[in-house]
Amino acid sequence: MSLRLHMSRGMAVLTVFSLIGSLIFLCADAHAYERVGAWVSAFAPVAAAILLHEMGHVTAARLCGVRMSALHIDLFGARLRLVGTVSYRHEAAIAAAGPVCNLLSAAILLALTRMDVSTCLGGNGVMEAFVLASLGLAAVNLLPVRSLDGGRVLYCILAPFCGERVADAVLVLGTALCLGALWVFSVYALLRVGEMLSLFAFSICLLCRMMGR
Repeated sequence: MSLRLHMSRGMAVLTVFSLIGSLIFLCADAHAYERVGAWVSAFAPVAAAILLHEMGHVTAARLCGVRMSALHIDLFGARLRLVGTVSYRHEAAIAAAGPVCNLLSAAILLALTRMDVSTCLGGNGVMEAFVLASLGLAAVNLLPVRSLDGGRVLYCILAPFCGERVADAVLVLGTALCLGALWVFSVYALLRVGEMLSLFAFSICLLCRMMGR
């Protein structure tokens, strides 16, 4: 079965307006091409980390023999739609494959370039950005939040032993604690140092995604 790519209307509208805005910016600013080159250099490592993450999910699903209908992309991220009944073991493996792929790619690049994480924090190169994006993507997705990979893995581990009701209750508690901690820390950072706006927006997006489900 071929894997179809679905994009929500909100994401499609955002993409179209972004393209139109970029074209207007290119035509209006004489130095726009230099700035666009810098943006591409900054965005490409993040896009590569996201692509590897999703490819990890897809590869794991194929290895487990689980059929996939579509990869759905919306304003809150990407979700892989599986077909039929999936065992807890296979679902946990598929969910964990994305963060594991990010961790492995970052570890391999660090080993090949003989860098360490502290060097990446102070660097502005493409490789440093890719390592940080991969580690950050893996860390965020491993949080025990219902709509993230970590939450799916935790649910699949607990449900066979404790039952679905207990697993769901633990996941609700973990989600509330993680979202609360992220929101409080992001507000503190905004008020204290004027940064972490992206973390604040991320925590709000996670909350909206949960309420939408």
